[in-house]
Amino acid sequence: MRNQLDKTDLKIIRLLQNDGRMASSEIAKIAGVPEATIRYRLKKLIDGNFIQIVAAANPIKLGFGIAASISIEAETRQVDHVVVELEKIERISYIAQMTSIPNVEIETYIESINELHDLLSQIEIIDGIIRVETAFIRRIVRERFDFGTPTLLHESDNTAGDIKKKK
Repeated sequence: MRNQLDKTDLKIIRLLQNDGRMASSEIAKIAGVPEATIRYRLKKLIDGNFIQIVAAANPIKLGFGIAASISIEAETRQVDHVVVELEKIERISYIAQMTSIPNVEIETYIESINELHDLLSQIEIIDGIIRVETAFIRRIVRERFDFGTPTLLHESDNTAGDIKKKK
C-alpha cells in the first residue's frame, strides 16, 4: 500500500492534516507542482481511501451528551461477522478490531441514556458476542489528526513543521 504513494502524495497529506481547508493552488505552490497535478492526486487519494476530507466536529460541543467507549468480547471465529453487523449500526462512529480480549472496540456519541440503552440492546443480540462493557468518556483530552505519514522519506521531509517552514 505504501508503495502506491510517492513524495508528492505524502506532502499533500501532511499539508491537509495541518489545514484541511488549504486550497489546491496553495498546496501546488508549496509542493512545487502544477495545480492540476494536485487536483488529480487529491482525487486519487480520496478515491483510494488514503484520505477523507471532513469537518472534524466536537461532538460534546454539538450537544451529544454522552460519549461512550464500548468494549466487545466476541467469539474468535465470529469476530468478522460481529464487525460486519456493527458496521450496519449508524450510531457507531468508530470500530476497531483488536489483537487482545476484548477483541472489538467501538465508540459512539449519543444524546441520552435511553439512546445508549437502545444501542446496547442492538449490539448485545449480535451472534458471536460474549460480553459488552461500556465506559463513559469523561472528557476528551486530545484528539489530533496531524499525526504525519509513515517514514518513507527523509525524516525532515516527513514532519509538518518542516512543511510549514517551506511556505
